Amino acid sequence: MNLTTILRNKNKKKQDILNKYGLKDIKKSLWLILLKENLVDEELINALKILPANFVLVTEKKIDNLVNISILKNVIIDSWFDFIACDNCEENLMKFLESWVVPIVSKNHHISSLLSEFKAKTVEWNAFIFENDALCDIYYAIIRFVENYKFPYDHKALVKNVLQI
Repeated sequence: MNLTTILRNKNKKKQDILNKYGLKDIKKSLWLILLKENLVDEELINALKILPANFVLVTEKKIDNLVNISILKNVIIDSWFDFIACDNCEENLMKFLESWVVPIVSKNHHISSLLSEFKAKTVEWNAFIFENDALCDIYYAIIRFVENYKFPYDHKALVKNVLQI
């Protein structure tokens, strides 16, 4: 199966989850956010709300205008998501990567040795990595993904690189 077909199938599956959670804009990327509760604060939520994306946020907190679910087993791990942002999430990140989901992870994550920061100029590598578990670092990594997502050629190359992990 070629990459174009993979991405087309991914978009069809993504529409299912957008409908399930009542998210309307199918042209926006679909993000899964798995961060420790202490990192999910009002500042991060307000910052995420202004980005051109749909979110599924795994948290116990109730947040207006964002889909939030309390436990990951409510989400079928599949190729629906465009990226997953996590610090040292206990979920099996490799399962997400096998489903063509771009990782945004802490450099301290246990699989970070398999990942390298994506470089659009040379279309190399396979992730967006943040240095510290600080909101500004996490948000900056997310912004780098948003910039990449705007350019279909670069985004396809990134997904292709994720498939090769």
